Amino acid sequence: ERPGDARPSISLVVVGHVDAGKSTLMGHLLCLVGNVSSKQLHKFEKESKQLGKASFAFAWVLDEGEDERARGVTIDVCVKHFETKSRRFTILDAPGHRDFVPNMLQGAVQADVALMVVDVSHFEAGFEKGGQTKEHLQLVRSLGLSQLIVAVNKLDTCGWDKKVFESIKGRMHAFITGPECGFKENNVHYVPLSGFSGENMLERKAEALSWWTGPTLIEALDQLDAPPRPPADGPLRICVSDLYRSGASSTLSGKVESGTVSVGQKVLLMPANEATTVKGLQTRGEGARSGHAGDYMDSVIVPVELQFASVGGVICDQRRPVPVVDTFQAQLLVFEVDIPLMRGQQLMCYLHTETLTATLTRLEKLIVKGKPQERRPKCLQKGNVAIVSIQVSRKVCVEPKPSGSGVATALSRLVLRDRGRTVAAGVVLSV
Repeated sequence: ERPGDARPSISLVVVGHVDAGKSTLMGHLLCLVGNVSSKQLHKFEKESKQLGKASFAFAWVLDEGEDERARGVTIDVCVKHFETKSRRFTILDAPGHRDFVPNMLQGAVQADVALMVVDVSHFEAGFEKGGQTKEHLQLVRSLGLSQLIVAVNKLDTCGWDKKVFESIKGRMHAFITGPECGFKENNVHYVPLSGFSGENMLERKAEALSWWTGPTLIEALDQLDAPPRPPADGPLRICVSDLYRSGASSTLSGKVESGTVSVGQKVLLMPANEATTVKGLQTRGEGARSGHAGDYMDSVIVPVELQFASVGGVICDQRRPVPVVDTFQAQLLVFEVDIPLMRGQQLMCYLHTETLTATLTRLEKLIVKGKPQERRPKCLQKGNVAIVSIQVSRKVCVEPKPSGSGVATALSRLVLRDRGRTVAAGVVLSV
């Protein structure tokens, strides 16, 4: 962070159905905001033509793996940075394909706001049963993200037709602000655009789009509220989302959830309980002396063996370490389930950047209209809000959501999935 740069940092997760054009849109955006040199783009264009995937050149700004390029599908969550007039962004480009939802969760858990990309030409595929549009929206909401921008993409394929835009906006809006999602109306913004031609991303050029008086994509991003952060003097927490060995040290990366990290600081790696000192920091591709809540640290260099660090581990304050437990209480919202959730059921549990198996050990209470009911529920069905006890397969770092209006960080958010579908999501109440 350059000294004196007071622009808030915002982590943005890009979600939507497979092939809605997420990577192309964000790749083009990075080219427009000047984060990709014309030389690099020329190289991508040449390579993508050779593979017979000429329209994927922009997407390759984000999709770096060879299998991603060959299939034209984003698999891993990749991290890139860009800036607008008054905000600094970190993009977490999430995969939209069904098989890759767990990777998408990792992006969403670290994000502050979501950009939902819907595709005019295949809107039904994403929005009807089995499509990822609805599942992604519910997930993003249940993880506590409150701001949403909906990019209505590929509108150039139907001649920038206002009726098409309005009809998609109407159907999306009913779902987004309805009971299944529950976004507040003034926190949702819609932008018609084309990720491939770049229309209405940075500026509006097409005459056919003269009916649109709202913001361009960059303007909409620039107007987002700065997300609430835990107090600056809170305990340090960085959830590790990636790590590799570099010489005698380990390099970890992840988002600072709370507190401040600086070079020379003594920290604790949990759950291994290994004490060490921060030797170096990098954020936004350059060396830094410190990082604050909300910053995505590309690298935190610590002189320890790799076995003491793990994805899903937490870099924390030595005096105020993060709780490490294998049972906790959580409040869940249940999504569409074929069979109601029962006591003793095993599910996949995604907690911040950690993935493990979880068992519902007790269904404690149903909550109806904000009030806990006295009778203990026998099972949980779609739309239920309930408090449950969960046991996980190994010790994991979690932090209960602060009471009152405190900000819940990724350490208290969890998602439960069963056989490839998201069945519930919520927050950890106590450990």
